[in-house]
Amino acid sequence: MERSKEIEDFARKLGFNKVIFKGDFDSIGLFISKDYNTNRKLIERKNIKILVDPHVNNFRDSLHFRASGLDHVICNLSSENKVAIGVSLRSIKDGVMLGRVKQNIKLCRKYKVNVRFFTFAENKYELRSKEDMLAFLRAIGMTGKEAKDAMNY
Repeated sequence: MERSKEIEDFARKLGFNKVIFKGDFDSIGLFISKDYNTNRKLIERKNIKILVDPHVNNFRDSLHFRASGLDHVICNLSSENKVAIGVSLRSIKDGVMLGRVKQNIKLCRKYKVNVRFFTFAENKYELRSKEDMLAFLRAIGMTGKEAKDAMNY
């Protein structure tokens, strides 16, 4: 989505104070997940502030665990280096991705890692109101406080 006054005004009507555009990703330290090894190296070196969508990968879920992109090692490193884990609404396309996100939320809660939530809307019609997003986050397993914290950057 390109920067425009119209989109910023529309986002304010939906309840948001700030809109982050794709060009702002580098300046705020936001990195979209590539693969496990790259994610781990970036978190170890403290090169990023937010790792977005670690649950999006090509691995199949096993019978005994989900391939959610996070484990205790990455969560510990994220907690120590103050790297937040981000989730985009755009990446949740089916039940498998939703299950992975729910597992990542539980892992982040256990290891005290901050979670951030984004829409990654490509136009103004894909934006959702703040209340709708808070309700969705509570429905997938976050507490009210965690959901509010996930929406504040």
